[in-house]
Amino acid sequence: MLNQEISVLIAESDLETQRLYRQRLIHDPTIKLVGICSSMSSANLLLSQTSCDLLITEIDLPDGNGADLISLALTDYGVRNCVVISAKNTASDIKAAIDNGATGYILKGEPEAIDIAACVRVVASGGSPISPPVARVVLDSIQAKKGRDNRKKDGARVVASPNNPLSPRESQILELLAKGMSFSEISKTLQISCHTVTAHIKKIYRKLQVHSRGEAVYEASQLGILEK
Repeated sequence: MLNQEISVLIAESDLETQRLYRQRLIHDPTIKLVGICSSMSSANLLLSQTSCDLLITEIDLPDGNGADLISLALTDYGVRNCVVISAKNTASDIKAAIDNGATGYILKGEPEAIDIAACVRVVASGGSPISPPVARVVLDSIQAKKGRDNRKKDGARVVASPNNPLSPRESQILELLAKGMSFSEISKTLQISCHTVTAHIKKIYRKLQVHSRGEAVYEASQLGILEK
């Protein structure tokens, strides 16, 4: 795409920021500015009427979330790449945008946000423009997931014991609790509802005479039900 004209659509509600983006892009011969929209609905409408290579969006739009617009652009309108340029810097906003398909995330106030043409060229060359604070959030998320996965691998297992008052299903759920799985993860693993998982866990707590996950794992270990 480097030697071709890159078509860009922008979703941004702030008028001064719109002016800056237009000023930076309008005279670049390698970039075709398809339009600048002030809302998610207007961007959605324009996407349905034209095609573009790159969507640049703010997360905080007057009538919706930019992460949802990214999903629409990629799945419904065949947009190749989507980049966020936003003042929103929380881990949840960053993760939502990336999970929905964003290939870059720039924070307003960072130098990359001002040089928007350079940002477009990075995407066109196959790169991912990303602010250093965002990169840190992404790395922290990856490391946290790795830690959770390792804890699940290191979990205890239920062994046959005459002291085990639990049913086979309850024993199975206890084993997953000991691996550090959340209720929703247990639900997905066993393909049962979260309500059913909660009901089983209440029975486990009652039978072991405990009130928490940690107490349940400890008591089961003491009874010889769980072992590493």
